[in-house]
Amino acid sequence: MSLRVVHVLDSLRLGGTEMQAVALARALTAHGVANHLVYSHSGPLAARLTASGVTTEHIEMPGLLHPALLGFVLRLARTLRARRADVVQSYGFYRNLAVVIAGRLAGVRAIVTGRRGFGTHLTPAQHRIDRLAYRLAHRTVVNAGVLRARLIEHDGVRPDTVVVIPNCVAEGGPVTPARDPIVGMVANFRPPKDHVTFLHAAARVAAIVPTAEIHLVGAGPEQAAARRLAGTLALDSRVTFLGALAPDQVWAALNRFAVAVLASWSEGMPNSVLEAMAAARPVVATAVGDVPSVVRDGVTGFVVPPGDAPALASAIARLLKEPSLAAQMGTAAREYVLAAHGPERMARTFLDLYRTLGAGA
Repeated sequence: MSLRVVHVLDSLRLGGTEMQAVALARALTAHGVANHLVYSHSGPLAARLTASGVTTEHIEMPGLLHPALLGFVLRLARTLRARRADVVQSYGFYRNLAVVIAGRLAGVRAIVTGRRGFGTHLTPAQHRIDRLAYRLAHRTVVNAGVLRARLIEHDGVRPDTVVVIPNCVAEGGPVTPARDPIVGMVANFRPPKDHVTFLHAAARVAAIVPTAEIHLVGAGPEQAAARRLAGTLALDSRVTFLGALAPDQVWAALNRFAVAVLASWSEGMPNSVLEAMAAARPVVATAVGDVPSVVRDGVTGFVVPPGDAPALASAIARLLKEPSLAAQMGTAAREYVLAAHGPERMARTFLDLYRTLGAGA
């Protein structure tokens, strides 16, 4: 009898958490695991699941304080019983507590919650709800050591129940050498990504490398402000806003970058960095979260302090002016990330976790 895992996700839209959950389900399927994914909002990632043999089910989930929440919990519990789930796994705040309660009602052997960010957008009451979920779950998976430390030190979660399993990245296709001095950043336009510092750094880079271009991939509430700032900094003719792209389009965009950048002031383990490294791009990133454990300063890229536009600009300009160094770092980045962060490694780590909890042989 194969191991049966039910994943519960908010949506199948393009996003870091969603792509990691789908990648895990597909990788586990290759190991003979029966995966079923419950979602509330459909999206383009659904096709990846269907093609991999992962079954799906749509169950609309209301807000945590909505009277209909009990109906969602009971329906999910019925699904877990019908699927004879050995494991039920959620991936973040909006599903954690409901999944834990449903898992308990259904008698699921292994209940796993998730935390993939610092939750700076959550209210104090929402943080209390999430802490309750962590305490009722058998394990909580985080994607970075800094998040594990926060849950233990700030939220009072027992150390033996918090497990670090880093994000994975898969090859997106052929890699092409950089031909143009394009500096790119893949990040939705939200405050933690700090497009302000990046654009100020870009203005400095433009003064050093007059042919440099800036490509921004992503969407979000801060995009209009970023456009205005680009105009103020006289970068209008240099900055291209590419918007939100499908995964294959992101890969194509990465393959045009000469340098990939992440300017965030808050991160756990950012997918964009792993994807850029898989595309053999040198990365200039801020020293936040677990980024320094992946971007090895001077080897696979450069690490700079957050909010430091001059330091960011200096590292970017150096790579643009020394293409042989950039190519060397890009090759090292690709070799490292595919070996240390491939989907196969992540799947095996989760299987070990499930077995520790008594699910599976």
